[in-house]
Amino acid sequence: MSRFQPRTTIQLVAAFSALMATAGMATSQAAEETPATADLQRQIDELNRRLQAMETKPPQAHEAKGTEWASGLSFGAYGESKFGLQQNPADNGRWQNGFDGARMALLPSFQASDRILFKAEIDVEHAGIAFDDDDKLGGAVEVEQAYIDITFNEYLHWRLPGIDIVPFGYTNVYHEPIFFYSVDRPDLANSLIPTTWFGGSTSVHGQVTNSLAYQFQISTTIIDSGGNVRDTTDANGPAVLGYPAGVSGTEALALTRATSGDFKQQSNQIAYALRLAYQVADIDGLAGSTSVYVSPDISPRGAYASDVNNVKIGELGRSPLAMADTELRYRPNIEGIEVRAEGVGLYFASPENLRANNDGDTGNNVGSTMWGTSGELAWHYQVPDNGWEIVPFMRYTHEVLQTSGFSGLDDNQPTGAGRKEYYTIGMAAFPIPSVVLKIDYRAIRDGSSDGPQSDHLLGGVGFFF
Repeated sequence: MSRFQPRTTIQLVAAFSALMATAGMATSQAAEETPATADLQRQIDELNRRLQAMETKPPQAHEAKGTEWASGLSFGAYGESKFGLQQNPADNGRWQNGFDGARMALLPSFQASDRILFKAEIDVEHAGIAFDDDDKLGGAVEVEQAYIDITFNEYLHWRLPGIDIVPFGYTNVYHEPIFFYSVDRPDLANSLIPTTWFGGSTSVHGQVTNSLAYQFQISTTIIDSGGNVRDTTDANGPAVLGYPAGVSGTEALALTRATSGDFKQQSNQIAYALRLAYQVADIDGLAGSTSVYVSPDISPRGAYASDVNNVKIGELGRSPLAMADTELRYRPNIEGIEVRAEGVGLYFASPENLRANNDGDTGNNVGSTMWGTSGELAWHYQVPDNGWEIVPFMRYTHEVLQTSGFSGLDDNQPTGAGRKEYYTIGMAAFPIPSVVLKIDYRAIRDGSSDGPQSDHLLGGVGFFF
């Protein structure tokens, strides 16, 4: 395993110094470039109030970003770029420099009438996709939202069939970079919750009380098939000569999202999600949400078991899945302090029918459950006179992707890679509330002999207009 080089520590110190120097330069120019301190503080207080209230309003309240170009038509955008050093486990954990134009999303919306809203999200990921060799791009262009919302009253809105985010957890719903402080999305949202998680769906949502909102959605199910849609057979099943597991003891649900296009879904199954977002009236500054997701069957059409040579050795039956998540965000009446916590659990009713337990790979097996917890402590510091907000933070995440209850044709020989701990420390700086500069160091540890060899030291820039 490659050791972290001393120059990396120097780079970390230099990056932190540069970020603080930028804030300091802005402070020295505050008299010419910014409003009065009292006015800025009032703006910041109003923003915090609106962000807390956002969670308990119908979802379109979150989607109202953008600039109006014509009557009823507006465009918003969010994006993020990342740069820095990370270990490459495929290169024996050696540190490599790199850059990622991670995400650029356009958010068109059209208010057709007082009761009808069109909303879309078009994502260009990893700088896009191209076919010419000289372009050297291997990203994606995705439609992650495209639907029409009909408002009946504040208690009931109908989101017509279209493409929408699955209402599960906090980060999947609020995945723009100004809503989390680390460079990458929080760790639970990268595997146990396959963010950004979206698909063909329809839902109802609305306000129950001033402090409670709901969304109930039916959607195409996630699928226990990790192959690309190009590998789908003409019969709309998984590849004939072996296919990767969607659910695994190393990747969790990261590869389970179903396609949203061309009637190429590998299952007839419908899934169900319910999310309740709330503010706790008796505890000022405490907000959160609870989500559940149920699919009666995540096995793809024609699912099968195979040996290590991808020779088919049997059929796989139904595989029901149930998931639950609760997250809390607390801003107590203590100057600058913020606490976030989240827990997510998954239950597989028939692990004997999961592809990972029947694919000839003895190290990626899955038991009857997976779970993860995360806790984060942050401190918000308002730079005097200039409006910059500096947010140092630390986060600990624990994931258990391989538990008891294994059943299947594979030998069960877990390597320990499914028991992971993430340690993240960093800082986010907001020159204005819609723009953020980030830097963090994340260390990952697991139970395998070599370890994940996937630490990183990254910086990032994000925005949401």
